Amino acid sequence: MASRSLPPRAIEVAVAVLLVTVIAIAFLVPRGAGDAASGPLVRPHPATAPFEGLGVWVDIYDAAAWADPPAAVADMVAHGVHTLYLQTSNADRSTSIVFPDAVGSFLDAAREAGIAVVAWYLPHLTDPATDRARALDAIGSSSPEGARFDGFALDIESGAVHDPARRSQRLVRLSREIRDEVGPGYPLGAVVPSPVRLRDDLAYWPAFPWHDLSLTYDAILPMTYFTFRAHGPAASKAYVDDAIAEIRRGVGSDAVPIQVIGGLASDASTAETLAFVRAVRDAHVLGASWYSWPNVTAEQWQALGRISNGERTT
Repeated sequence: MASRSLPPRAIEVAVAVLLVTVIAIAFLVPRGAGDAASGPLVRPHPATAPFEGLGVWVDIYDAAAWADPPAAVADMVAHGVHTLYLQTSNADRSTSIVFPDAVGSFLDAAREAGIAVVAWYLPHLTDPATDRARALDAIGSSSPEGARFDGFALDIESGAVHDPARRSQRLVRLSREIRDEVGPGYPLGAVVPSPVRLRDDLAYWPAFPWHDLSLTYDAILPMTYFTFRAHGPAASKAYVDDAIAEIRRGVGSDAVPIQVIGGLASDASTAETLAFVRAVRDAHVLGASWYSWPNVTAEQWQALGRISNGERTT
């Protein structure tokens, strides 16, 4: 039996109705919302406490900090620091904890002072088994008095694995293995390269795995070192604004917990530091931190204190 085709006008009406329906659905779905197929965009119930408020960083090259950990911690307390981010090692070193005695001293002094301490480690991803072992060694370490780290952050920046796709695969696998070992409630942070660089430098790390990281880690900590790429307060604030927006775009949600790393302390003016503080407060992120402790000036400390004490930055 011959079939009857719809008249052209009926087809046009049907197409128009379908198009209007699709557009309406697109506007009704909230920005950053996932569906049943894609699942959540950020980690449910993240453990963010160690990543909140004002933080400061110490790396293994900051000799002044390692020479006298109690004095360093006392200075941090005096300036309202909530969290110390303390480097334990990197992939170029031969041990998981480069300065074990000093790490213990930092942990004890920080516990006495009420400051959280987050360990951080820089992997190259060329030897994932060693990277995994060193991360877990840091997480499991303790001082002679029994003080332990309050969280762990993986410093994601090395390009030693030249193929970005393989680099991402190893990063995602390592991150999931660490999460599996520590359990769902242990605070984990992903220290990521500048989101602006990830967007603009297409050869560095294309298809960066934002989604996988946001589901594995409790907080994203971008290395927003505006002093490398911006000069003056306006440009510095614009760079930080751009970096925060790029994380939210990459993850697909404004709900992603962010702790913004700024600096470098040795290169930032007081006005630029104030601009950084204004940017992070305007963006309503978890907190912000400064790299690194030995180079923070008195004027910078005064500006950074506004991150946690509620003062206006203007």
